Amino acid sequence: MKNKFMNLHIFEEGGNGGEGKPAGQSGNSGNGNGSQSGSAGYTFEQAEEIANNRAEKASRAALASFYRQQGLSEEQITTAIADFKAKQKAQQPDVDAITKERDTARKELQEMKNEKILTSKGVKADDLDYVMFKVNKLVDDKTDFTKAAEKFLKENPKYTGAGTYRVSTSTRSDNQDTGGNVNMNINDRIRAAARK
Repeated sequence: MKNKFMNLHIFEEGGNGGEGKPAGQSGNSGNGNGSQSGSAGYTFEQAEEIANNRAEKASRAALASFYRQQGLSEEQITTAIADFKAKQKAQQPDVDAITKERDTARKELQEMKNEKILTSKGVKADDLDYVMFKVNKLVDDKTDFTKAAEKFLKENPKYTGAGTYRVSTSTRSDNQDTGGNVNMNINDRIRAAARK
């Protein structure tokens, strides 16, 4: 009597009589590693497809049974199941939209970090977009943004304001000792001293 019950139980778990496994036997040959294929030689993708198909059939059968108990006709059951699946799908998150939103947020965050790096190196707000564009071209698998920025700014120090040019906001009369006028003043003093 016990054997008949066990066979019935195995038949129920297997879905159809030919694919059930004896009690206590798992699909991964007892090695504890579920990622390898079982003794039947199934790949993970094949096993997943089989499991999904069985789950789909079991779900449909359970819904159909429930709707039959409610007194629906077969046509009404088909419509009700289709409605159920449509609502179920509508409630699932749009993975593509979420992924796109995540990637956009990551990109914006990285741009903010990169702007902060450039600003900390003395790049002015007016030059940020151009310098960022040029530095991003230097970024590759071996060179991150910080190293690329250091390289670009070393070759182009004018973007850091590191003394390669001066901007004066004072009037010309107040600006006698800056820029090119310094050399003219020194030369004039040397000539004046030579005349004495």
